[in-house]
Amino acid sequence: MTWSTGLLGFTAGLLISVPTTPVGVSGAVFLLPVRVGILAVPSPAVTPTNLLFNVVAGPGALARHRKTGALRGPLVRLLIWGSAPGMVIGAAVCVFAVPGPRVFRLLVAVLLLPLGL
Repeated sequence: MTWSTGLLGFTAGLLISVPTTPVGVSGAVFLLPVRVGILAVPSPAVTPTNLLFNVVAGPGALARHRKTGALRGPLVRLLIWGSAPGMVIGAAVCVFAVPGPRVFRLLVAVLLLPLGL
């Protein structure tokens, strides 16, 4: 990676996260086309960096909602306890268990097939 590529990636991330994070969206979905199309990041590396972007960008929006007291209900605790292990396991599977883009696409297709049906 060159300095210009790193600077372009940082600038794109900053420009996307500034308007999206305050409203509770991490912006990783909007950054995905920039990384794949412009920066030419390979497909298996995009998913873990999307997860990392979500982890880094999310606390800013959560801090804003914490002041209003909206994050203290039992549903919030249930969602956190249910989703946190899935995020960690999903990131580990994407990084260590899936050897390439072909297997990754097949795994995603198998996981999303029940949802489509």
